[in-house]
Amino acid sequence: MSESLKKTERLFKSILRVLAPPAKLTVSEWADRHRILSSESSAEPGPWHTSRAPYQREPFDAITDPRVETLVFKWASQLGKTEGLLNAIGYHTDHEPSPMMLVQPTLDLAQAFSKDRLAPMYRDSPKLRAVVSESKSRDSGNTLLHKTFPGGHITMAGANSPASLASRPIRIVFCDEIDRYPVSAGSEGDPVSLVSKRTTTFWNRKRILVSTPTIKGASRIEDFYEDSTQEEWCVPCPSCDELQPLSWKQIKFEYDAVKKRTIKVEHSCKHCGALHSEQEWKAGMDTRGKWVARKEHSNTRGFHLNELASTFSSWERIVQNFKAAELLMKKGDFEAMKVWINTTLAEEWEEKGEKLDENVLMNRREWYHADVPEGVKVLTAAVDTQDNRFEVEVTGWGAGHESWRIQYHKIYGDLKQQQVWKDLDEFLQRTWKDAEGRQFRIATTCMDSGGHFTNEVYKFCKERFARRLFAIKGDSPGDGTYLPLVAGTSTNNRYKATVVRLGVDEGKAKVMASLQQKPGDGAYCHFPLTTTEKDRGYNEEYFDGLTAEEVRTRYKMGVPYQVWVKVKARNEPLDLAVYNRAAIEILQPNLDASLPPLSPAASSASSVPPRMRRRGTNSSV
Repeated sequence: MSESLKKTERLFKSILRVLAPPAKLTVSEWADRHRILSSESSAEPGPWHTSRAPYQREPFDAITDPRVETLVFKWASQLGKTEGLLNAIGYHTDHEPSPMMLVQPTLDLAQAFSKDRLAPMYRDSPKLRAVVSESKSRDSGNTLLHKTFPGGHITMAGANSPASLASRPIRIVFCDEIDRYPVSAGSEGDPVSLVSKRTTTFWNRKRILVSTPTIKGASRIEDFYEDSTQEEWCVPCPSCDELQPLSWKQIKFEYDAVKKRTIKVEHSCKHCGALHSEQEWKAGMDTRGKWVARKEHSNTRGFHLNELASTFSSWERIVQNFKAAELLMKKGDFEAMKVWINTTLAEEWEEKGEKLDENVLMNRREWYHADVPEGVKVLTAAVDTQDNRFEVEVTGWGAGHESWRIQYHKIYGDLKQQQVWKDLDEFLQRTWKDAEGRQFRIATTCMDSGGHFTNEVYKFCKERFARRLFAIKGDSPGDGTYLPLVAGTSTNNRYKATVVRLGVDEGKAKVMASLQQKPGDGAYCHFPLTTTEKDRGYNEEYFDGLTAEEVRTRYKMGVPYQVWVKVKARNEPLDLAVYNRAAIEILQPNLDASLPPLSPAASSASSVPPRMRRRGTNSSV
């Protein structure tokens, strides 16, 4: 090859190198190369190092993953999440220019973010300063709330300002502190939904949702996180090497209440129980920490992280803040504990549940045109065992677990004598008719085995197992530990009767949820009127017992949990409602199926053909 051809070849290679697109970087790689922290917004100004907060690497790198459309950050304070957002904005300003929008709870906060956080980053990072011009003239294209650069732009908006959300199409939306957003942007609707619509024309759209949580049941970030991969940052135990998230439940500390200082704080391994210090748990976190997903999702990744993992905070300070909040809570001021739970644990605050009004429930009783109303597919029964009586409730079930109370009946007698047991047996074998004349038998019965007649209940149920009559034993851990309503079975008793273990707290929650439904909603609960012709048992005493308990929030080492507390003397109607709910979950019938046509020869129908649960399995209803 001649010298001139070689020169030409070198020239073309040089041109190709200039014209070739830059190597593809992730957000963290770009930040490590080009991001400069500003003195106004950082205690450690200078070059950015992702290794200082290794838990940020994978979540923010996921923004560049084409398979991911939505990222959810349910994070505590002191984790550097705002700096992570700025890194992502810088990346999509310089490396992959795109139209972006950042939404703050209010327009004032959006202006403050632009002035105090975004502008210093653009000014102090050379790569960004080169592409974002200062707004010194009217034709610069840049204002406090809108900045342009080759290939893209960024708009700052307030969730309380419909006008600021009404922008041009946006590829990437950053929604910060969404739990502080108003319910509606003016009269336009949910701000998150509004701004999400701006991205619909982009095939590679991204939505980044960030917040510390607020009130359970009213938290946007909680809802979005539930519909995600639900990932947690896990680190290995220094002793057994098992990965696990750092959890407040595992924190053990010594605290001097007089001097108000933390003497010692450690974290116990949930696998081997070993105690180690903060430094030991966080050693090597950069190389060995790992995000672990609880479930799969097609296009949404969610990340939960509490302050215990923070490299910018300390466990000693976290404990001291907890003790200060605990002291105020004992004086009746719950606000500090609420803030601590939200911003330190990144968990939702449990408000005291609204108490159901027995008069409201009683006043919604309705006329039934037959013993079994239209819509009922199957009957279940529940039996509460007292020393001098049985209390029995029969419930009808339909599609969507809509329910109809059929009859509340008391059978009085001495349980040491056989007659009252015979009376109970006869009642459970009777039939109820619908308007077409179809006869229903009880398909499944749950019978309380507590009290003074446990063995008698076991014997009674064992002899009637073929009729799906089950002894039940209620279980309530009392510390917020979750138990499914149907928590398993055993036959470890004298009569080898099948005893079903019930998580009664979960059952009460399901019952209360059904009582709060509106007519036409799924799982709505119907009550019959008592007439002079028929007393079904749904009187004032019944509704008083149905509302005899309410949920209260308690705390253990700052961890909130709910317990059910009796506020009235008698609660048998509530217990029986729970047992009936358990009965339908044990039976697991197809409640969407139609009832078989009534033939002249047909005399009874117990239910839609049920599927029997395998012993020891949990409820899936």
